[in-house]
Amino acid sequence: MTTPIEQKIRDKKRTARQIADMVRPGDWINHGTVGGDSTVCTEAVAQRLGPGPGDLSDIEFWLAGNFYPHPELQQIDPGQRFHCVHEHFFFPWNRKAREENGATSWTPWGWAGGVWAHHYRFAHGDRQKRGIDWWFNAATAPDNHGYFNMSYGTNSSQIFKQTAKKIVFEVRADYPWAEGGRFNTINIDDIDYWVEVDCERYKWPQMNEKAIAPDAVEQEIARHIMTVMRDRDVVQLGIGSLPSACVAAMADAGFKDLGIHTEMLNYGLIKMIESGQVTNAYKSLDCGKSVWTFAFPVDVMWYYETIHRNQALAVYDIDYTNNLDVLRRIDNLIAINNTVAVDLLGQMACSFYDRRPISGTGGFFQFIIFAAQARGGRSVAAMTSRSKHNTPRIVPFLPSGTVVDVPAQLAQYVCTEYGIVNLRGLNGYERAAALISIAHPDDREWLTREARENGLLPPQFPVDFLPAEGGTRRYPSYEDRRRYKMPMGGALWGYDWDPIQSGK
Repeated sequence: MTTPIEQKIRDKKRTARQIADMVRPGDWINHGTVGGDSTVCTEAVAQRLGPGPGDLSDIEFWLAGNFYPHPELQQIDPGQRFHCVHEHFFFPWNRKAREENGATSWTPWGWAGGVWAHHYRFAHGDRQKRGIDWWFNAATAPDNHGYFNMSYGTNSSQIFKQTAKKIVFEVRADYPWAEGGRFNTINIDDIDYWVEVDCERYKWPQMNEKAIAPDAVEQEIARHIMTVMRDRDVVQLGIGSLPSACVAAMADAGFKDLGIHTEMLNYGLIKMIESGQVTNAYKSLDCGKSVWTFAFPVDVMWYYETIHRNQALAVYDIDYTNNLDVLRRIDNLIAINNTVAVDLLGQMACSFYDRRPISGTGGFFQFIIFAAQARGGRSVAAMTSRSKHNTPRIVPFLPSGTVVDVPAQLAQYVCTEYGIVNLRGLNGYERAAALISIAHPDDREWLTREARENGLLPPQFPVDFLPAEGGTRRYPSYEDRRRYKMPMGGALWGYDWDPIQSGK
């Protein structure tokens, strides 16, 4: 006997072509959360792009870090005459499209508050007044109660649900049921249609993360970062090759009882869980759980087997994992993220540099700033001293046409293969001296000269302004401040009078 829920599920099933036939010229389409990328519906819409009377034109795609490359859009409409792409986070194919055709708009964003700040214009209690016409998103098959699990793409799903007039889920059999957390499911009553995906035909881009071997420079950066890590730290790792080096360095250092609170769940973090190095036993929030919000299933079966119904993992929406107040309540949180460049003022850029989109801010802003606000918290912006083009990453001033992702006054640790420095509390002379000390040796003379000419180092005053933790310039060691929590809101300084804020 068919239950009412089963009947409702059957009634809402469509094909991708049927969905594309309902799209109208001028429609705005959001085709997926990070890790929840649309495949079949976007391809079907792309096949209708063109100048004819029955074709689609003036279609706008609003994206938020889509990893699936959608080659059909480039093949059918490479110059973007009939469609336009607004992307928050550039991957290589986005950069290639922009550089070759001058197309694809780069959109500034930051997760948590930033997603809402960007998408609030589309949200409305009345569906027909919402700004996005279609939201396509991957999900698991519904359970017996009619709930789809958002799986790898949980992050922004609850935000996008409130911004679209029509919602279509692309059901994938290779998506695991990710345990919450919160806001990891959406009911059949909240969507309009769903389509079935041929997972063999529409595979995620695959790569062997296990085979990624960090180079010698990345290993050296990781070793420097380990000097500010301790047992029972709660770890957040960003995107890039550096996480692999950090995972190996953590294993070599023998840290115990680590915790995880991160955006991206990747092979390195899961390897730490499987090794027993991560227990989450001493987390001040979500004790016993590794918290995450998205994943890229670049090894489909391995990710499925690791995440499916795994009670040790808890997937949350982005408004929890990247929430500013949540982060500052996680004791001993250490956030480790890549950056593109830092200038001698301490300004950081990771998304749009020298008039060119690199990637996106993502959670860089939140984790860099608010991990450092937690009791015992630290944030590390890591980079090689020079780029792959052999240009300096530590520069006197960020060049024109650069987005400042973290302002100077909120920067904390900066790390290269030549060392790690803490910028918090440093004056202008000290900042310049500290950053020059970890720049490439061949760049230091130039940086020093530029700093003196621009007033970032004193022209004549003979004092060495290079601070050292627990040493010169009256700078405290990390251990000396490990239990200290930054006062927030209306709190006074109160190092002695407030045992909560001071950690005494």
